[in-house]
Amino acid sequence: MRFRFFHRILLVIICCLSVCAPASWWWPFGEDKPHTDADDMVPDSYIPVGKNAEYKPKKNDKEDISVEKVRELAERGNTNAQLTLGKIYFDGSAGEERDFKEAFKWFAEAAKNGNPEAMYNVGICYDGGFGVPKANAQRAIEWYRYAADHGIPEAQLKTAILEESFGHPDTAFKYYKMLADAGDSSCQLQIALQYLNGYGVENDNELAVEYLLRSAESGNNRAQVKLADCYQQGIGTPQNFREVFQWLTLAAHDGDPEGQAKLGVCFLQGIGTAKNPDLALHWFKISAEAKYPTAQYLLGNCYRDGIGMPKNDLLAFEQYLLAAEAGEPMAQYELSQAFYEGRGTRIDKSLARNWLQKAADTELPIAQARLGILLAEGTPEYPADPTKAKEYLDKAERSTDPSARLQVALCYLQGKGIPKDREKARKILEAACVNGDTDAAAIYKIYFGKEF
Repeated sequence: MRFRFFHRILLVIICCLSVCAPASWWWPFGEDKPHTDADDMVPDSYIPVGKNAEYKPKKNDKEDISVEKVRELAERGNTNAQLTLGKIYFDGSAGEERDFKEAFKWFAEAAKNGNPEAMYNVGICYDGGFGVPKANAQRAIEWYRYAADHGIPEAQLKTAILEESFGHPDTAFKYYKMLADAGDSSCQLQIALQYLNGYGVENDNELAVEYLLRSAESGNNRAQVKLADCYQQGIGTPQNFREVFQWLTLAAHDGDPEGQAKLGVCFLQGIGTAKNPDLALHWFKISAEAKYPTAQYLLGNCYRDGIGMPKNDLLAFEQYLLAAEAGEPMAQYELSQAFYEGRGTRIDKSLARNWLQKAADTELPIAQARLGILLAEGTPEYPADPTKAKEYLDKAERSTDPSARLQVALCYLQGKGIPKDREKARKILEAACVNGDTDAAAIYKIYFGKEF
């Protein structure tokens, strides 16, 4: 494994401290989709490639480099000289004025003679409209593809990005994989996500984990977090909470906000390590300072419940507000409750409803259940609407959220604004009991008079 020395030492410490943890814990955040916006991998400027074209201007540059000699060789058909001459005119170096038309001419000549680097540079000219009548993305990708198939890494990346933007994830996968297999950690992560999501390739979780492991071992903190997710959920690999904790520790110390928040959850719940509320709070704060919305929500919970600090409803409200405004559904739900109850802020039923609606519209089951109940019962802020109530209750029932499903079951048992339906409630509770939900088992015994 190619860990830095610090990482090696850190892993030894982790192994000594780690303990096994129960499988039931909260893991609601993290992006599971392939990285389809690859702008961060592409420089803003177009930079031609060519080892033979790396000239630095000098005082007597033209004399030292002898552009005329390069031109003479280029005119004789030497492809390296043609590539070099094109680069000189593209950059305006070696004492020559910048001339994109002349640059394109020589890049095209070298490309026709089979020079892969020149093929890529012709693609750049078509892509940016340099030395050609106008930009032409289709012609650009043709030349990028020629260069990519001849092994030019920059061309492989540009081809993958453009093919993806054209809606061809399968072709993009081919070129991302070339780079991934050559050791590019960002593309290894991309390939892993495509395998996980069946995006442009058939789903293969085991191969996904293989590529995540390669990327994570090279120090890619995003891959480390995603690999931790796979170990946590048992996707493509057996569940292993010690591995979860180890990879999140590396990502967190490398500055990844999501890794820091998830490491805080590990310390809070005792996942792969001993419970430590103080360390949980420490990592939530670091991640929240980086403006990671889920960490702000979790920090709000710490203030609300007095985890690692005295309770403080005002500070909890502030963190919920930050996270809610950034689009975190659970924070929106908690903010709604805070406005409804006047926790850390004034009572404002109108704002409470607005934030609850936002949370429900993100498909958050507990918010859907709560909104369904309020619409079923009817209040001054929530006029009764049985049709909409059933719509939200049905959504919550179809979810896997145990709290939301219990709320729905109770609603049908008590007939709050909707007809009682004991049989429907019984089925919901029995399904929860099968999954080991002790709260559901207790409610089942109360209403049906027997153990499940």
